[in-house]
This record gives sequence, structure tokens and C-alpha cells, in this order.
Amino acid sequence: MNMQLSESDKQKILTWMSTKCPQMRCVCCGLGRWNLLEFATLPIGFDTHTTRFFYHHGMPQITLVCAECGHLVFFSSAVIGFKPDEPPIETIPAEDPKA
Repeated sequence: MNMQLSESDKQKILTWMSTKCPQMRCVCCGLGRWNLLEFATLPIGFDTHTTRFFYHHGMPQITLVCAECGHLVFFSSAVIGFKPDEPPIETIPAEDPKA
């Protein structure tokens, strides 16, 4: 699932990054050139015991990609201050298996 970032969202994120992580380097290749993805992502949860996916659980993330090696770095969009006005999709409660 993804949420498109507006130009003002991108600017807010880049300002936050330059303030909080001005010297950030890639842990894989050591370079410091990053690209901001055009959207916020919501990871899909997975329960290893039941092998079920949880599509509506998780924290929206901002993703940076190392321009040299492609290593991904994720930041909490809530901590950065980017929060969608409303959920991207309606959450439907799961059926009660005992019913």
C-alpha cells in the first residue's frame, strides 16, 4: 500500500532529514547520496504461526534509497510529522471465527 507524497510533504521530509540526519551515510557502501521515494509506504504484517498477512496493520514509513547501492532506509512518517488526513482505505473488521 502506498500514499503519494505532495511537493510540500517532500519538502517537509527533506527539511526534517537535513536537521535530524545531516551526516547520514549508507551502512552498506558508506556514501551519503539518498533519493526520497515518491510515496509513503505501509508495510504488510505477516504472522509466521498462522501464515496470514495483515494488510491494515503497521506504521506508515518514509523510504530513502541509497543512490549508489540501493540500500533502503525507513523512517516513521509520524515522527517526521507527515500524517495522512484520513486512512487511505476503509478498515473492515475480520469475521469472528466462533460465530
